[in-house]
Amino acid sequence: MAELACDLMDIGQAASGCEEQFAGIGNQIYVAYPEDLSAAPEYEQGKAMFTEASFAFKASKGAWKFRIKKQSGQITSTGNEGAKGYNVQLMFTIDKDVENAAQVLRILKNRGDAIFFAENPSGGYYVIYDPTFGTEVNNNYDSGTTPDSDSGHAVTVTSNPNRYSLVTWNGSLTLKSAAQ
Repeated sequence: MAELACDLMDIGQAASGCEEQFAGIGNQIYVAYPEDLSAAPEYEQGKAMFTEASFAFKASKGAWKFRIKKQSGQITSTGNEGAKGYNVQLMFTIDKDVENAAQVLRILKNRGDAIFFAENPSGGYYVIYDPTFGTEVNNNYDSGTTPDSDSGHAVTVTSNPNRYSLVTWNGSLTLKSAAQ
C-alpha cells in the first residue's frame, strides 16, 4: 500500500499531520461501571484525554461489548452556555439480539453513570463519561414496518456537563469476557 503524499502547501495547520480522518465511529461500543475500576479515571494534564492508566479494572471485572449497526454510531457535542462545559451525546443503534438488548438497556437506563467507550477509527477510544457528573442512558425501540425498514434500539448516552467536547483514551481495555 502506498503512503499518502504529505508535501502540500500551508493550509491552516496542514503541516502538523497528514493522517486520514474518518467520520463516524467503529461498530462496537464498550460499557463499564465506574465502581469496577481500581481507581477513578483522571484527565491527562492540559489535554482532552484520560491518562493511559485511567481504566484499570479490579480483578475479574471489565467492560461489556455491544455490537452496533454499521455506520449508526455518532458522537455529537454542544457547548453549554458560558463556561459550563459541554453536552456530549453518543448515539447508536442495536439491530441484533434485540431481546437481550432490551434487558441490558433497561438496567443501564435505570442506574445511569456507566462509562461508554466507542472505537476511534484512528486507534484508541472515544470516552463518553465524566468522573464527576457521569452519564444518562435513554433508548427507543422500533420494529420497522417492512423487511427493508430500519429497526432496533436507538440508544442515546448523554454526558452533561462534560469538561471537553470530545475525550479520548489510548489505553488497553479489559473485557469482562476475558477477565473471568
